Amino acid sequence: MTDVTERAGILIVDDSPEKIVALESILDELGQDIVKASSGRDALRHLLTRDFAVILLDVRMPVMDGFETAALIRQRPRSEHTPIIFVTAFPDETHVARGYSLKAVDYIFTPVVPDVLRTKVSVFVDLFRMTAQVRRQADSLRQRAAQLHRLSAASLAINGATSLEQMLEVVVENARAIFGVPRAIATARVDDRRVLQAVSSAFETSDADQREETVSSIVRTTNRPYRIPTPPERGGLTEPDERPHPFLAAPFTRRDGRNMGDIQVSGNPSGGCTEEDEDILVQLAQMTSIAIENTLYGELREANRLKDEFLATVSHELRTPLSAMLSWVWMLRRGALDGAGASRAIEAIERNVKTQTRIVEDLLDLSRIVTGKLRLESRLVELGPVIKMATDAITPAAEAKGIILGSSVDPAAGHVLGDADRLQQLVWNLLTNAIKFTPSGGRVEVQLARCGAEVEVRVTDTGAGISRDFLPHVFEPFRQADGSPGRKAGGLGLGLAIVRHVAELHGGRVEARSLGEGHGSTFVLALPASTGREEEREVASSPAVVEAAACPTTVRLDGRRVLIVEDEADTREALSLIVSQAGAVVRSVATTAAALAALASSRADVLLCDIGLPTEDGYVLIQKLRALPADQGGATPAVALTAFAQASDRARAVAAGFDTHVAKPIEPDLLLQTLAHVLSLPVAEDTEHEAPGPSALAFQERTVG
Repeated sequence: MTDVTERAGILIVDDSPEKIVALESILDELGQDIVKASSGRDALRHLLTRDFAVILLDVRMPVMDGFETAALIRQRPRSEHTPIIFVTAFPDETHVARGYSLKAVDYIFTPVVPDVLRTKVSVFVDLFRMTAQVRRQADSLRQRAAQLHRLSAASLAINGATSLEQMLEVVVENARAIFGVPRAIATARVDDRRVLQAVSSAFETSDADQREETVSSIVRTTNRPYRIPTPPERGGLTEPDERPHPFLAAPFTRRDGRNMGDIQVSGNPSGGCTEEDEDILVQLAQMTSIAIENTLYGELREANRLKDEFLATVSHELRTPLSAMLSWVWMLRRGALDGAGASRAIEAIERNVKTQTRIVEDLLDLSRIVTGKLRLESRLVELGPVIKMATDAITPAAEAKGIILGSSVDPAAGHVLGDADRLQQLVWNLLTNAIKFTPSGGRVEVQLARCGAEVEVRVTDTGAGISRDFLPHVFEPFRQADGSPGRKAGGLGLGLAIVRHVAELHGGRVEARSLGEGHGSTFVLALPASTGREEEREVASSPAVVEAAACPTTVRLDGRRVLIVEDEADTREALSLIVSQAGAVVRSVATTAAALAALASSRADVLLCDIGLPTEDGYVLIQKLRALPADQGGATPAVALTAFAQASDRARAVAAGFDTHVAKPIEPDLLLQTLAHVLSLPVAEDTEHEAPGPSALAFQERTVG
């Protein structure tokens, strides 16, 4: 039996049902699609919807005879050349001549000879099918030519994409155009943490996601194309939408053969997915794979360039304050300074130490952000006081450059839910950035206002502005508009990156605006306004780094026995002097073994211990100490003082047995306050010294008592 999709149509037109049945029984053996019409008008209706291999047409019919019907058939371009065989029981030479004048291919008299009729009809059936095949082949060739042309254009568009995201968008749009499908999806798996996807779809199906994920899994596993051709009609499936859509997928592969994603197309309305379609999609996938790898290689080169540039910047930013400190120390050691000069030297050393501290804290902040360990202690915060503290802190720097610093705070702006210390850090970073790039005589303005459901902080400057090319990258870490050694502004390029990430942790956003170089810039920090129904909550998991300075205090540790364990000699000596000047009795050692020996010979009231000790570190020391009975010093209060300042380091220190953990470098006042706290001693404010101004602020890790 001939496949239903390859059957040719045979149209029998006769007003006699008996003759139709007779002709149908003769031609049934051909296995074609026989269509019956009882009148000329009925026959014309069938010809409106399909083409036929041959028409068997009775001559004598009521209303419209065979000749009139044939004449109308020949008037339509679609059926102008359809073969017509007249079948009649009335031999008449005049009728025969008229039939051939209407371009009939034969004129048969009844009763017909079955074999003869079948032979004649089969000739036209074969001719019809061969013509249809040639037409399909021609259409296929035209379609392939069009696909190859689009594939060539797609190659240019894919390689012209400026990012992987844009590239995948180009791929799916071109895939839909090449195959004439309503849906295409491309997935690029760069690594375990970076998976990109683009979808171009004119429809959604209930099982699309599940089906595409299943196919994607198969393609990733086999790294081979996957094809579901158009399935044939089955019994009971009369509607095309009831049958599965044709489906085609091809893998993205690296040069070493590893899979890195796939592209899928589905729902071809023109007939299905063929092997030729598969070849075209494989070519598209291969072009995309090469373009993806080229882009990744470019990203890697750019990352390496930024890394090298960043390391050079870090080296410069750390060496600069070190150079200043060494110079001042050299002069102090030679006694070349008078009293006023010595005071300036001390101030300069302190200022540069805090500069280095801020650089380290920025690096730690970025590390916490990347690892997802940054913690916000959320509560309802009024941004007005936060902005005032930040502007007070930055005022000396603005005055030193001759920059006018203004502020405009709307008292009705409302509250936000957030971490006050982190929010102050955001404003401080934005103001610092503005002042850095604003020349002398310029102006920096900070504004607070309510804008719909958000509270906005705007920092506007009249400074250098931002070029259009650099504007999209302004919040990327390590990025600087001028990364050359001769750049005018210093810094690591981390401040704005920290602003963006911390703003997003608060559910807000930050954007930069500038008309270009020389036209200043505006940074807008937008945070969700409080509705009054929020609950104060902790939104992430890690100690925050805040800008805070220890208040000047009078801390007395008179008679308290303090054991200091520090392997670095200069630090050990400095700590001993600081603590002894507060009245404490100090012993200092360099190793865990020496510390245990000292504790065995004489009890201590508090232990101040470095973590990074040689041979046996501070964790080993505290574990051995806590294993002793209380009367042998096992309950001695202990403070961990270390350069290991991550959130996990603090948690580990407390879990190991330390009472608290403070990070190096630490201000002496804060160190003495911490020791007094663990010893339950009072701390009195120092009224003989002026409280430190905003310029003395330094980043310190928040301690929990």
